[in-house]
Amino acid sequence: MNKNDDITLKLENEILDIIEAEKNMFQNLENAKKIYIPIKDIVRKIPRDLRNRLNIKSTAPVKNLRKQMERLMGKRLKIFPGKRSTYIGKNMLPEELIVFLVKNHPDISLGLLFQKLPLSKKQSTKTINELIELGVLLPRVNEKLTVFFSLKDPNIKDNEIIKRVKSDESKEKENDDENSQAAFHKAYQTVGKGRNFVRIHRIREKLNWPGEKFDHILKSLMASYTVEIHGGDPSSMSENEILNSFKDENGRIFLTISWRK
Repeated sequence: MNKNDDITLKLENEILDIIEAEKNMFQNLENAKKIYIPIKDIVRKIPRDLRNRLNIKSTAPVKNLRKQMERLMGKRLKIFPGKRSTYIGKNMLPEELIVFLVKNHPDISLGLLFQKLPLSKKQSTKTINELIELGVLLPRVNEKLTVFFSLKDPNIKDNEIIKRVKSDESKEKENDDENSQAAFHKAYQTVGKGRNFVRIHRIREKLNWPGEKFDHILKSLMASYTVEIHGGDPSSMSENEILNSFKDENGRIFLTISWRK
């Protein structure tokens, strides 16, 4: 067996060990009937010989342990870092975690919900508010002004939660795109000063957006036949101005844009 064969065999064995460790952690969650477990507790449940082969030290500081465990997560597991504790749990959306906890603890108080969630307080607050707006969570306030939560539909399925969340995210993205298109048009008018054909790089520089966002909004305006883009002679332009123009999927560079009346 040559050196390359040795390296390949070692890599294949390591992959098998990673798969085995992920499987072991998931099974421990299932056996404990939990959706997350403190990282050190779940690591200790991995067989010692497997930990040794993967060079995982259960006594390592949590920060180091997190880095060691990231490569073992696969598709079914996720690391939930927190200020006080770090957990390894099932790969669930924040919305799914909250619904799971409220379903299993009907009329749970906000304070207890915060304690049980493996999320930051900021993330928990944001997600709880979103679920209230979506009509999934029902808040109740008692005479001491303590907030409690229950589910509007105790039988709600995970796929229904995901569907509602994605629908809400889609609406938000649609609103963002509309606002961005309006900002794009304003920039077109500002730098164009009444001209019909405006250099694309000037609009890009005026907006100062990330390139991906600029191209996305420009493509959406093209798709709705709101604008047209044009080629031209780049000989009088600097290299940076050409780079800040627009290149399509075929590598063609377009220098100017016109707004359809």
